[in-house]
Amino acid sequence: MTIKYINTLFVILITFSLTLAQEKGTITGIVADSSGQESLLGVNINCGQVNITSDYIEGKYTLELLAGEHQLTFSYLGYASVVKNVTIVAGKTVVMNVDMREEATILQQATVTSSKFKKPLGEVTVSLAIISPDLLDNTNSSSVNQALEKVPGINTMGDQVTIRGGSGFAQGTGSRVLILMDDMPAMQADAGLPNWRDLPTENIQQMEVLKGAASALYGSSAMNGVINIRTALPTAKPFTKVSIFGTLYNDPKNKRNKWWDNNSMPFEMGLQLAHRRKIGKFDVVLGSSLFYNQSYMQGYRYVDPNAISPVLDSNSADQGYDRKARITINARYRHSENLIFTLNTNINMGSQNSYLFHSRVPAPNGPDLGLYETDFEPAPKGQNFRMTIDPALTYFDNFSNRHRFQFRYFYIDNNNEGNQSNASNMFYGEYQYMRRFEQLDGLEVVAGAVGSTIISSSEVYSGATYQHTNFAAYLQLDKKFFKKLNVSLGMRYELNSTKYPDSIHYQIRFGGQVIPNGDRHVALRDTIEHKPVFRAGLSYQIAKGTFLRASWGQGYRFPTVLEKFISTTAGGISITPNPDLVSESGWSAEFGIKQGFKIGKWQGFLDIAGFWTEYENMMEFQAARDNPFGLPIAFQVQNIGNTRITGVDMSIAGEGSVGPVKISLIAGYTFLNPEYKDFNDSLVQADIKQFSTSTENILKYRNRHTVKFDGQATYKGISAGFTLQYLSFMEAIDKFLDGDPTMSAQNPYTNIHYFREQYDQGTLVLNARVAYQLAKFVKVSVLVNNLLNDEFAIQPGKLEAPRNYALRADFTF
Repeated sequence: MTIKYINTLFVILITFSLTLAQEKGTITGIVADSSGQESLLGVNINCGQVNITSDYIEGKYTLELLAGEHQLTFSYLGYASVVKNVTIVAGKTVVMNVDMREEATILQQATVTSSKFKKPLGEVTVSLAIISPDLLDNTNSSSVNQALEKVPGINTMGDQVTIRGGSGFAQGTGSRVLILMDDMPAMQADAGLPNWRDLPTENIQQMEVLKGAASALYGSSAMNGVINIRTALPTAKPFTKVSIFGTLYNDPKNKRNKWWDNNSMPFEMGLQLAHRRKIGKFDVVLGSSLFYNQSYMQGYRYVDPNAISPVLDSNSADQGYDRKARITINARYRHSENLIFTLNTNINMGSQNSYLFHSRVPAPNGPDLGLYETDFEPAPKGQNFRMTIDPALTYFDNFSNRHRFQFRYFYIDNNNEGNQSNASNMFYGEYQYMRRFEQLDGLEVVAGAVGSTIISSSEVYSGATYQHTNFAAYLQLDKKFFKKLNVSLGMRYELNSTKYPDSIHYQIRFGGQVIPNGDRHVALRDTIEHKPVFRAGLSYQIAKGTFLRASWGQGYRFPTVLEKFISTTAGGISITPNPDLVSESGWSAEFGIKQGFKIGKWQGFLDIAGFWTEYENMMEFQAARDNPFGLPIAFQVQNIGNTRITGVDMSIAGEGSVGPVKISLIAGYTFLNPEYKDFNDSLVQADIKQFSTSTENILKYRNRHTVKFDGQATYKGISAGFTLQYLSFMEAIDKFLDGDPTMSAQNPYTNIHYFREQYDQGTLVLNARVAYQLAKFVKVSVLVNNLLNDEFAIQPGKLEAPRNYALRADFTF
């Protein structure tokens, strides 16, 4: 009886299951961009109780629904939602492909830097600026830092970039701004600096600039912000672009400063190639660049540098130059809907001969040097080879978790003259976990672990070998409440370890000569340090297009090998090690409002933010304190004390059409108040009195006021653009570089003093451009930079180029 009952129940269950199966049908398809037919990955698809996303390989979706009428809503960041009605027939499959068009609001631009998840620009909890690839092309920016100069709140000086005055002048040393390329750190690890021409500009999809401390998510180098460069991926149609450009330099405004003739005329030229295509399951992105610069700066050498009154050799002219070649290969293999392999490779090689300062006081009976000539040593002169290999694996499991394993091998060999060579190997690995918990109302979780090792052996590090190891773990949570309030919380734990040699030996030089009794011998010991950092942010939408935000984040930066142990000569002065250098830490906070607006078909936003940043044991490059010779003839990176930088950052950006004219612009104003927190401290007062040109409470190498504007108008294939940059006078620099004329026999930098005395009203730079779309695939641009042909120096002592004319041609297939 019992067996018969069980068999009957089993038959009933089977029959019921088959009945349910027959009442269901399937709908499937691909979601794509309506303009380029590019698959959209991760589109949200909602149908009543059912909520899924299109897969991350081909934008494909599949839904099993009960027979009958259904309404599906397709939503994707940066695109207008699409609603579709569909009739499901039991046991049948319906194929429905969906095209989505981009959303017509600038505040809906997709960003990833603030949390690694895609978020609309208006909803991020920190200040974030977006740079489009059009800005690079329109301004003929052949390197990333040239485009960054157009962004409000960002200044570049030498090879460094600073956000809201977070750094001063630090040529060739560590940076407080982290550069990312496709989620990988793009810094020369032993020095903590970017090599700008190593970064491919020809295949950029978007650059995002995060302003403020981001160490909780990105680590030590992100203390002042992050610049995230994202490579464009292939679309359904192959893409090829070739860009050719060349620049010629005008005579200086003061004809006396022209040293060149037809045989040595300064110029630069370059070629860039980009190609992107899909080949079955493979995505391939190729890029290459050739760059040649013959500089407007020229150097001289002394006949006998050891003579009591050395004389310059007028036949020893050595023109500066920069020659670079690069190739980039990015490959992605989509093995299945769940598994993606990538392998990115970047190879750079080149040579350079650059000068940091213009002429000092002419030597007796020597040539009368102009502003674009110098008798300082080049820094550096030599050849370089740099290579990165980045394999990665991304896996989407069946529980909506994303796992990513990414690795990097970074090899550097800078073979420079003057005992300035350096070589290093870096090994980097990171695991990332990402998950959006729909059952927890969209809670987004990012977590990961990082490990890296740098082994560096170099002439500039006193010929010794160093090993630096970093381990870190991080976690960030993002959640949206009430459809208006975005909350972000993050933390990171850092562990740094450096193995040093037992001791180092170095010499102090001045004017190319070894100082008597200038030898130093320093005993060393290994360092281990660990520290947690935290951040929090809020963004609240108070009205349509109006977002309030507030954020607070801690920063932490461990000294690089170069900052602690560099020993070389640059510009005639010694750069000496500082083994006692300790880590800097601090925090930054901001309160801001972002207001979107629309005028007809032209839209944009206004962003205003007040910021407050504090540093403890801030590291800055300055003259050495303890000098037995009575002169600041040796420079080093030092902990200068506790500092505070406050200010206001305002920007406006917009794009769209006014009648038949398409107009785009980005503009802004930044005010800084960079100061010592302990201004009356005896050590700070001693530093200011001995080393700074200003007795006021202001940090060195900052401009209090900065104004930027870049705008372009396009009508029927003809476009015209204009760029303006104003920097207020840099009140405080190193007193030694200012060159006290009363000490000209001891101090060779008197010309810098005279130049700063003459140009003490700030710097105004104007650039203009026009372009014409000759055909669908050909655009020609003409650019005039330094339109007023002014003589100016953004970095004290290093003259910028006179007026120059650039011609650029872009061919797109």
